[in-house]
Amino acid sequence: MLAIFLNNVLPPLLVIAAGFALDRALGVDARSLSRVALYILLPALIFATLIQSEVGGDELARIGLFVVAVTALMWACGLGVARLLGLDDRLTHAFLLATLFGNSGNYGLAVVLSAFGQAGLELGLVYFVASSLLTHTFGAYLASRGRYSMRQSVRNVLRLPLIYAIAAALVLRASGLRPPEPVLRALSLPQAGALPVMQILLGVQLARISHRLDLRFVGTATLVKLAGAAALSFALAALLGLRGLARSVSILETSMPTAVTTLVLSTEFGTRAEEVGGVVLLSTLLSPLALTAVLALLQ
Repeated sequence: MLAIFLNNVLPPLLVIAAGFALDRALGVDARSLSRVALYILLPALIFATLIQSEVGGDELARIGLFVVAVTALMWACGLGVARLLGLDDRLTHAFLLATLFGNSGNYGLAVVLSAFGQAGLELGLVYFVASSLLTHTFGAYLASRGRYSMRQSVRNVLRLPLIYAIAAALVLRASGLRPPEPVLRALSLPQAGALPVMQILLGVQLARISHRLDLRFVGTATLVKLAGAAALSFALAALLGLRGLARSVSILETSMPTAVTTLVLSTEFGTRAEEVGGVVLLSTLLSPLALTAVLALLQ
């Protein structure tokens, strides 16, 4: 298990730690960096990945169905736990936001690449696309509903560019068309920079999270996210017939800690960012133990 940790989990953690140290030492304009990632790097990564991916349609559909199913099951689980804790509506939305969406991008893809190589990364990107679509639609809606009306929440979702990048790529892929080569080469530049920039951004965001945490809320949400999601993913993969590398990648991505994007969304829309940030922090700190155990089970 030590070898699994050193070879597969530690490398991306070191890049995240560099972002943490950079912010503590010099200070970083996190909002500007976040917007560069949200409006340029992430859409470019998603669009180029979908256009160039050689993953077959059947496998792509199975992974997409897996992501939707595990999110629905986690929503039911999270809602039940929130009710047991007696949380009000605003805290319930924050609890769901913190437990439904894992860090399948800036952390997950790096671990998948370390563990399963380029072939695993191709499948991890498919998972990431499906997960990102849910995060930037349903997740943004949950974050917005903590403060805004249903109508305004839908408007806030439609402001985010990632959903349009996914729609455009799927239309081109279905029609068999391909963007001109200069466009693909231009996309390859932000595509290559997306992962390291998002890892550094995660470190910066972690450096700014307060350590004054509501341990009841944060601890329960972290347990649901790390242990509950991993257990559900093993069962669901068997139920949906996922096999081989697709199964391993899907389970590993589902077992990731809470996505830093949830902190960005909760900050943007004013939904208990302190509590959501606490879950991001604690789940990320505990993730090396959880991910090493999951990788050991997969191997």
